[in-house]
Amino acid sequence: MVILFDVLNGLKYFLIYMFSVAALLFGVNRIVKLPKELFRKLFHFVAFSSVIVMIYAAQEWTAAAIIPIVVILMMYPGMLISSKNEKFTALMSERRPGELKSSLLQLFGTMSLIIILSWGIIGRKELAVAAILMWGFGDAAAALIGKRFGKHKVLRFKRVDHKKSWEGTAAMSFIAFIFGIASLLIVGNVPLEICIPAVMVAAPLAAITELVTKNGYDTVTVPVVSTLSIYVMYIVMGVA
Repeated sequence: MVILFDVLNGLKYFLIYMFSVAALLFGVNRIVKLPKELFRKLFHFVAFSSVIVMIYAAQEWTAAAIIPIVVILMMYPGMLISSKNEKFTALMSERRPGELKSSLLQLFGTMSLIIILSWGIIGRKELAVAAILMWGFGDAAAALIGKRFGKHKVLRFKRVDHKKSWEGTAAMSFIAFIFGIASLLIVGNVPLEICIPAVMVAAPLAAITELVTKNGYDTVTVPVVSTLSIYVMYIVMGVA
């Protein structure tokens, strides 16, 4: 029963956060008419940053890991219906049929996995926040900077999507570095002399992982790599 109340409490704050910020975004979009790609990315920001709410609202890692699964069960039927609405899919800039449903499963499924790995197994919940934010904001930076300023495409490697650029990869590494340090400092109260070397290793690895991951699976691969690389650095520096 304790876990149930913990899950319900966390879910309550998650829903308040999601609906209030989503309503704000829709309201702003009606007035300003944001570019479709920017509107899409802002919704991504709302979704992946909700991991902070889950971490802070839940008392135990088990409840925090269950909340994303409950979110999937709640939202997936609505996504099935909405995916058949052309106006909705156009508004959300769906690039291929079923992308929204797939993104929902990958994102919140990954959140649950990372919470279990970071908080449940390793015992460091700040790693969950860092890993998700490093991926989310870093991926957005790679997409936005890469599309606008990406003049040098990554053409040498067969496994890499040739639409990706070195400029986008550099942008992801930098933004992942910033949000990685901020997460470790604020959530984990980790000393700066530990944060900097740990994230200096994790951020480039996250960017490289995003570069070589195809078909949108970087939602999974990048947070996992970020979590493990920071933890390895914790071990190396004797703070694990």
